[in-house]
Amino acid sequence: MNAYAKTANAYLSQRIMGASPEQQAALIMEAGQLHLGRAIQALNRNDFSAATTSYIRVAEVIQEATIRLDLEGGGEAAQSLAKLYAHWTSELMAASRAKNAARLEAMASNMGEIRQAWEEHHQKKVGSLGYAFQFGDRVG
Repeated sequence: MNAYAKTANAYLSQRIMGASPEQQAALIMEAGQLHLGRAIQALNRNDFSAATTSYIRVAEVIQEATIRLDLEGGGEAAQSLAKLYAHWTSELMAASRAKNAARLEAMASNMGEIRQAWEEHHQKKVGSLGYAFQFGDRVG
């Protein structure tokens, strides 16, 4: 791992550790989008080894998102997200077998929508507390 990658990983770790649960969920979706983008680029280069590495990362992201769901207290929303994440896992496997970048692009778009929803949920939560912070800020 080069110095830039180590610095980027340290920065991301700091962002995650200081984030609210909603921000963490959004960051997980951001990571998924990043790795899907890398997989798409690798497919376009016919670099199937790099694509496989990215598929593994996306699967890890989906698993992390699933683990963080509160299936008991999260109600219907958490149940719906669990079904969506399971669908993404199936879709990722199918897209990887078919080497289908369009399916990966659709997943990345879906992750972007979920990411935005988590960001909006965070803003509502913070706003209801009387604060006007931007996404990524912390209450100190």
